[in-house]
Amino acid sequence: MIFISLLGYLIAIFFIITTLSMLWKDNPLFRIGQQALIGAATAHYIVLNFTSVYNNAIKPMMGGNLLLIIPLFLGLLMYTRLKNDIAWVARYPTAVLVGVGTGVMIAGNLRGQIIDQVKSTILDLVNAPALGSMTILNTVIILVGTVTSLLFFTYSVKHSTKDGLTPLGWAAKIGRIFLMISLGANWSGEIVWYLTQLIGRFFFIVNFIKLLMGGG
Repeated sequence: MIFISLLGYLIAIFFIITTLSMLWKDNPLFRIGQQALIGAATAHYIVLNFTSVYNNAIKPMMGGNLLLIIPLFLGLLMYTRLKNDIAWVARYPTAVLVGVGTGVMIAGNLRGQIIDQVKSTILDLVNAPALGSMTILNTVIILVGTVTSLLFFTYSVKHSTKDGLTPLGWAAKIGRIFLMISLGANWSGEIVWYLTQLIGRFFFIVNFIKLLMGGG
């Protein structure tokens, strides 16, 4: 095993142990690992961002695309926040960034989470009779879950009166059940992913020990 590979293994195992040491309590080892990770990530993103600016702005500008000086100038204005006297200038690029980002996010969310969801539900409902009883059942469940989940967020109309729940209230209650099932499934998926990463780190350490013992 060459020296560089051995050093890489040892560094990786050191940071795995420092991170897991937080399970015991906050300690100097964990803080060393935390600060090293933050420093490495910060350095990585600085280099990545400067490379992106060069490839997507400076290099095309050198080729004659001078319009890119506008976003480059707006980006440079963000650094005015470092000086209190002119920090207000950063509001302009921030406003542009928030406005454009909001527009892009609204369009993307409308299409991906509402329009395509409704479209898929309707198409499944139309095609379900030709695909069997289980497909019909699944389609009805999806339709009921989609509609009632949306009704759960209808706050402009009261869900209950002194006599009890209104029809909207009952629909919202059903929607809440679907939402809880969805959140539970997503959360369990997250837990499985993190456990997979943890098991992968343990296997990494075990494989390293096997290599040292000549059994790899």
